[in-house]
Amino acid sequence: MTTIGHRIALACIDRTVVVYDSITGVQKLSLSPTHSTEAIRGSPDGSILFCMHQKSHLITSWDIQTGGLIHTFTLKWEAKDVAVSLGGRYLACGFSNGFVNFWEVANKMEGPAFESGSLVTHLCWLAPEEQLMVASEAVVHIHDIITGRVLHRFSMSDPVSGVAYSQKLNQLAIAAGSDGTITIIDPQTGVSLVSCHAKQPVLCLAFSQATKEIVCGVLFGLPLFDLTTQHWRYFERQAILKSISTLPNGTIVVNTEGTGVQLLSLGEGCTMSSQPIMQKFGHVKPFDEDRIIATIPPSGASVILLELATMRQLLVINTWENHKALANLTAILCASLENSMAVHCFKVEGKENLQLWRFCHQLAGWPVWTVRTDQPLIGRISPAGTRLVIFHQTHICIRDVGDGGLLAELLLESPSPPCPLDITFNSEDQFYFHYDTYHIPHVLVTSSKPGTPSHSVTRSGQLPSVLRPWEGHFSMDDKREWVVSGSRRICWIPPGYIGFQINYCWAGSTLVMIGEDCILRKITFQE
Repeated sequence: MTTIGHRIALACIDRTVVVYDSITGVQKLSLSPTHSTEAIRGSPDGSILFCMHQKSHLITSWDIQTGGLIHTFTLKWEAKDVAVSLGGRYLACGFSNGFVNFWEVANKMEGPAFESGSLVTHLCWLAPEEQLMVASEAVVHIHDIITGRVLHRFSMSDPVSGVAYSQKLNQLAIAAGSDGTITIIDPQTGVSLVSCHAKQPVLCLAFSQATKEIVCGVLFGLPLFDLTTQHWRYFERQAILKSISTLPNGTIVVNTEGTGVQLLSLGEGCTMSSQPIMQKFGHVKPFDEDRIIATIPPSGASVILLELATMRQLLVINTWENHKALANLTAILCASLENSMAVHCFKVEGKENLQLWRFCHQLAGWPVWTVRTDQPLIGRISPAGTRLVIFHQTHICIRDVGDGGLLAELLLESPSPPCPLDITFNSEDQFYFHYDTYHIPHVLVTSSKPGTPSHSVTRSGQLPSVLRPWEGHFSMDDKREWVVSGSRRICWIPPGYIGFQINYCWAGSTLVMIGEDCILRKITFQE
């Protein structure tokens, strides 16, 4: 796997090489080499893809726009690694017998081969473009391919397990050893700048393009080392990482064993964020002032909660396993990112049920409590996470979040009052129901003190601005083809990005949509 600008190239087990758009997840290209591909690299300008075919002693180059075969480089020995120079001028290949070959990409001319001493494990081009780092087991050389000189030589205590270079920082990172020792080197002077330890063997690593961090892949984990503060951040990962690459916007792309390619947003203070390219979704709905979105896959076997800002999974509720609920009879009533909890409602044998789930570091678990209830229309968790307010057709219930117990119940004056649009808490004891009947705001203020419910209804005046529901500047046109702002067309939505049903929602100025391919996509707009 490798990244080429904003595209991701992946070698598949069926010998095909597939290129995806990292923003939309749409497949842009599929190549069919005649031999299995062991490694792929892209030119810096994103125009050429190089595929190394280890067993056949070949490297093929492909036009990434048309998918046409450009050239086939024939190798003399068994290839171990391949690398493209930073300006795209040179292609280098390291071999099992310790030799290194390079070519000029434009004219296909082969340069003089040179020997590194033993089995070549890793190659990495540096700046200036004529400098090539060669790792041979536990020894690292920096060669000038024009003069043939060895500029610097480093001996590691253990065989090298990974290398990465940042042209922006002009730093070379070398990982080696069972304790995941990472040595940061200035390749121009050969001076060692920093040495740190991931405490586990490093399988792969890459420099972030957006921050001064190194992302490391270890067994079932993703440590990030901050070069400025020299501190670690650690993200758990329930899969073995095979390779890591980075995108210009800071997104990390990982190829994991068993689960395929995933995009990870590792922002400051975030826990693990993952969005598999091929993960399937069915329906989507926003919660918690648009900070959380709930999705139900087409199978209906689970309900998935994602944090909208990072698209990380907060909670997975396996509905079929837990209570045999069907897809159209299960939903999230409300959720709170600040309090790390969600209320799930479902119908079994014609009876409504409520479950409270907590999410901290687990993506799946068991509910804290389950209660029988009448059909809930809207619900909210109080800011402190102690009260649950539920609006039913004929009454309002206030429940204890800790055990689901009923604290207060208020019968409504009208037998069939309109369902409110939202609930806003003024305090733990007061909250407002927002209506939009005939565009006149109605506010219901209720005390949640146990045993002493009271209420009043306001039918005139305007809501305070802090309590007014958000009114977005963007919307979809009737044909779901354009995002519009007033009468202006802002963004065209390609066919298939929104499925046959209306599987999209607005979360503030962010459009979240599910396509006919069941892939979840989001676009954020700014004025």
